[in-house]
Amino acid sequence: QVSGTSETIGQYLTRLCPPHIIVQREAHPAAMGRQAKKLMTLFNIVGMLLTGTLNTLCTKIQFTLVSIGIDGKPELFHKPWFATLNMMFAMFLVGIIDKFYRVCCEAKSGKLQTPLIPDLINPSNKPKASYSKKVLLVAVPAAFDIAATVLCAFGMLFIPASVWQMLRGSAVVFSAILSVLFLKRRLLSFNWLGLLLCVIGVGVVGIANVWGQEAAESHHHGDSGGVDPASMVIGMMLVVGGQVVQAGQVVAEEYLMKEVDLPAMQIVGWEGAWGTLMMVAFIFPALWVIPGGDGGHLENPLDTIALLQNSSSVRFVVLLFLFSCATFNATGIAVTSSLSSIHRMMLDLSRTIMIWGFGLAVHVYDPTSAFGEVWTPYSFMQLIGFAVLVVGQSVYGELLKIPGLEYPESVMPSPTPSASLNLMSPLPREK
Repeated sequence: QVSGTSETIGQYLTRLCPPHIIVQREAHPAAMGRQAKKLMTLFNIVGMLLTGTLNTLCTKIQFTLVSIGIDGKPELFHKPWFATLNMMFAMFLVGIIDKFYRVCCEAKSGKLQTPLIPDLINPSNKPKASYSKKVLLVAVPAAFDIAATVLCAFGMLFIPASVWQMLRGSAVVFSAILSVLFLKRRLLSFNWLGLLLCVIGVGVVGIANVWGQEAAESHHHGDSGGVDPASMVIGMMLVVGGQVVQAGQVVAEEYLMKEVDLPAMQIVGWEGAWGTLMMVAFIFPALWVIPGGDGGHLENPLDTIALLQNSSSVRFVVLLFLFSCATFNATGIAVTSSLSSIHRMMLDLSRTIMIWGFGLAVHVYDPTSAFGEVWTPYSFMQLIGFAVLVVGQSVYGELLKIPGLEYPESVMPSPTPSASLNLMSPLPREK
């Protein structure tokens, strides 16, 4: 008992510290955990935005750097196949890091990884595929990824980084078409309207880019990368072709993921592993054998090594590209479940604005820089085309709903890794 009273020690402590305060104090660690989870999600979103922007910038910057080649002469670091290998290797690194994380952390906690698309896994209670078969199936989208990446890398040689980023928005058009042909998806009226606006937007961006280059040359505003309008058209065609292949990758993943119930991070890692293996074992030997303008080869890896050895700037940008590519894939996958379509669209929109703004700032600082982008009389036209493209993606993805049009009530399916990183709008719904 408490001295001078009839209360027991327990009653006295309860009066000083009411039960609801005790409950709040006990729940405090859980609240701290939720707060930490929100901060981690915010960190991943910011990381996805910054590293995604840095990834595109490094791709372009490395192609504008000059080093000493194997013949002792200065040359531009025009190595698109090497850039493709770097991207595959960066994805492979993501898989290695994920493996270490799962071994070190999740083995102790006993938690199991959540499958990529849980609502599509084993829908008819069929026997699950073996792990080796799942890994083999991942090689298919990896092959698509190599083809798409190298086409886009070649296109980047001829066009500004901002235009390259805008043209990537055409992937939603080809993904929709291929999903109708091969996945038997259906397009409603609002989907068709959105796709039409996307096509118009991409067309306006392309025309403004060519006309702007002609105006820049006629007014002697620098070389804007030293590329003539005809080469810019070729570059844009290569990028759009890359988006066709990228759409094929998205559709292939959507079809194959019904059997490959692996977590997204593992799929990215295995795609990188397969891609790196294909590049080293098959593609680079073929590039050495096929005649070309790179020291008698289509792309000379010995010349690439010499360029890296003779320029610290090239080495730094290549390493920065590896870091940004790996981090972009890791953070992008980490926040896929936390992002809606509008979040992904705003992130991609922000990336494009940052890339374009960086190019314009470089030109103001150094008008002779090959990386700088000139503000021409047609830049407003390019901006309008980009705005139309964004509106088209918003209509297609049901972010902007048009009165009077039919909209389904079913829930959008979960995106595959390629779709979550490369598409701002989802694939059409199933029939």
